[in-house]
Amino acid sequence: MKVGFIGLGRMGFALASHLLRKGVHLTVHDIQRAPVDALVSQGALRAASTQELAASVDVVFTMLPGPKQSRAVILGEGGVLDGLRGGSFLVELSTIDTDTVDELARASRERGVHFADAPVGRLAAHADRGESLFMLGADETDRARLEPLLLQMGTTVLHCGEPGSGTRMKLINNLMVLCYCQLNSEALVLANALGLDTRKTFDVLTGTTASNGQLKEKWPVKVLGGDLTPGFDIALGFKDLTLACQAAQSAGISLPMGNLARSLFQLARHAGKDGQDTSCMTDFWAESNGLLPLRM
Repeated sequence: MKVGFIGLGRMGFALASHLLRKGVHLTVHDIQRAPVDALVSQGALRAASTQELAASVDVVFTMLPGPKQSRAVILGEGGVLDGLRGGSFLVELSTIDTDTVDELARASRERGVHFADAPVGRLAAHADRGESLFMLGADETDRARLEPLLLQMGTTVLHCGEPGSGTRMKLINNLMVLCYCQLNSEALVLANALGLDTRKTFDVLTGTTASNGQLKEKWPVKVLGGDLTPGFDIALGFKDLTLACQAAQSAGISLPMGNLARSLFQLARHAGKDGQDTSCMTDFWAESNGLLPLRM
């Protein structure tokens, strides 16, 4: 199948690159010229607009910053759904809200387009290595068509249910991931304040049931290693916590930990942490308590 990819940011570029390496016929589009040029130099085709891209392919993947961008690119005038032919596929990889994903699914059905959502799990470093996980929301027949294509970009596809279920699962997943950012940071800062060695603290916490994937896999190579370049920008983390809290409110569910974590992420953003990895929460809490940054 001919594939189109819209949204070549940190994750999108890595995913699209793997499609090219696997020999997929790929057309790309982004408002930034540099990532498009880089993929075109590797054999991708360039589309001048989202509608032009959609009209030339069988499957469109979108990987965009959030709901506002997804609505504009997919539903807007001259957008993806204005270009896609009936019977083609639209796969939303972005992390968006439940209302938006349901609207995208509904609008796609009205146009005769097969819709699926497949938000991406694991870290940006996993995406670089082709080890991403996809939380797929799709009809059973569409699942069989899309899984092989998703596995060109990653190693794992977990079918979560009908269209829209992938997004719902991603919000729950990221709620836990981002709350761990705060908990990990508090624990490490407290250990430092109590005079404990950071390396020894890390070894204990990752060797017991206190361990979590964020602490074990991400913290050593990011904040504790002095690398705050955004594998997952704190501004996007705040956005995902906001989406999870909004979903809880719509469902009539109380989410005290999630709302607290969202407020704390906002404090870190006000302190100038935008553009840094979510693990910078550890630096933020060290600084807030008059401590030097923690490093191993």
